[in-house]
Amino acid sequence: MTAVSRRRVLRGGAAVGATAAGSAFTGFGGLVHAAPRGTLPDIAWDELARGLNGTLIRPEDDGYGEWGHPQNLRYDARRPAGVVVCHTARDVRTAVLWAQRTGIHLVARSGGHSYGGYSATRGLLVDLGQLNDVRPDREAGTVTVGAGARNSGIYTALQPHNLAFSAGRCPTVGVSGLTLGGGFGFSSRQLGLTTDALACTRVVTAAGNSLVCDERRHPDVFWACRGGGGGNFGINTEFTFRTTPVNTVAVYQLDWDWRDTPAAFAAVQALALGAPNAFSCRIGGGSAGQSRPEIEAGRKVSALGQFFGTANDLRDLLAPVLRTARPKRVLIENRTFWQAKDFFYHSVPSGRYAVTSRYLDRPLPERGVETFMEAVDDWPGSSNPDGAGLAVFAWGGAIGDVAPRETAFIHRTAGFLLASETTWAEQDDAALVAANLRWLRGLSRDLDAYGNGEAYQNFIDPGLRDWRRAYYGANYPRLAEVKRRYDPGDFFHFAQGVTS
Repeated sequence: MTAVSRRRVLRGGAAVGATAAGSAFTGFGGLVHAAPRGTLPDIAWDELARGLNGTLIRPEDDGYGEWGHPQNLRYDARRPAGVVVCHTARDVRTAVLWAQRTGIHLVARSGGHSYGGYSATRGLLVDLGQLNDVRPDREAGTVTVGAGARNSGIYTALQPHNLAFSAGRCPTVGVSGLTLGGGFGFSSRQLGLTTDALACTRVVTAAGNSLVCDERRHPDVFWACRGGGGGNFGINTEFTFRTTPVNTVAVYQLDWDWRDTPAAFAAVQALALGAPNAFSCRIGGGSAGQSRPEIEAGRKVSALGQFFGTANDLRDLLAPVLRTARPKRVLIENRTFWQAKDFFYHSVPSGRYAVTSRYLDRPLPERGVETFMEAVDDWPGSSNPDGAGLAVFAWGGAIGDVAPRETAFIHRTAGFLLASETTWAEQDDAALVAANLRWLRGLSRDLDAYGNGEAYQNFIDPGLRDWRRAYYGANYPRLAEVKRRYDPGDFFHFAQGVTS
């Protein structure tokens, strides 16, 4: 990215170098796009810039096109009037107090992966991406992580120490949103959720106070930060996690012909129900393409996961699936934990997309699988190679070892998490986008009968009506009380934000 304009530097913001910017966002070509300037005079923005250690980027500045994009380009028109690229936690406080004085809407962004676009704004965007230090402490068995660190950076820092906590599959997801909404991956049935490893966090409140929150200090905020969702109670600037030593694991991937989808789902889900905590699983399928022949030719179904044990023991565990569902391709191998992380790395959905989710107490039955298969056949298609589909993740294990009210994350007793999605591209016209969204809503309605009424807050869905109950259930009143105490003016607000 080119440096910020000389005029902006003279106003007090340090230039953003290409290396720093590249670590946060790539692939947008450095294009500059117009964004709403808001109603604030330049003198107000100048005041903000002078108070920062980091950088203020405005629409007229070089590089705005990179820093202004949300990850879900469905919300790309929602461009900020200014971006504070924070270099210190003090920058966060400065931005919060300035936004309080001016009345401008403020949102924070860690990785920017809010599925509902809630880390985008036409006001002030506080970007935490440069607060990405990762400091392992092998003797204490912990790691302290800046709020802008991504999965990839965390794994890289922990690998020399062979320590880990449960983190996600996507390398660019930020630790803040992952943790605050729960956070799961292929280690979660063994190690618990990301939020279950949290030992301490620092939070800047709406009043500009920086709170250290753990079981003893501000325990109500600490409770809310473990599953209460990002963007609700303040801006987290740092997290400390408990870690677990890791070494060799086994990984697997099983692929089937499309016609064998019902048998594959039945066998894999039956295994997952009784599997040990060491076993994780995702089974899913879908297709991509623009024409009916492309969609039909691209249909696929597969299962993959990790086992904290040997490949031989994993093969024995998978034997019922291999015998009854008979995959056309089987991969079962020993890997180091870090090789397994690379095996799972995946960055979809990308581009423009929509996602819905629901928790299941029981396996998705054959009729539900058939409904999904029929929906894939009826998908309207798009130009996005990620296509559309459905995935079922095995829940339980160590996730269920924590009581539903012990943390704000209430989804502890479910058997599975189901997610369905559709994607499209910029060149797809409005009619095709509308058809994709109708398709997803139709599939979601058809699958609602199999859910338990709960949904995953990190797959946040702007179209979900009863979201308070779905995301937070019986924990919502306590979350609302925390909100009342620490943000009584609802300074941190968005469409599906906790309110008092």
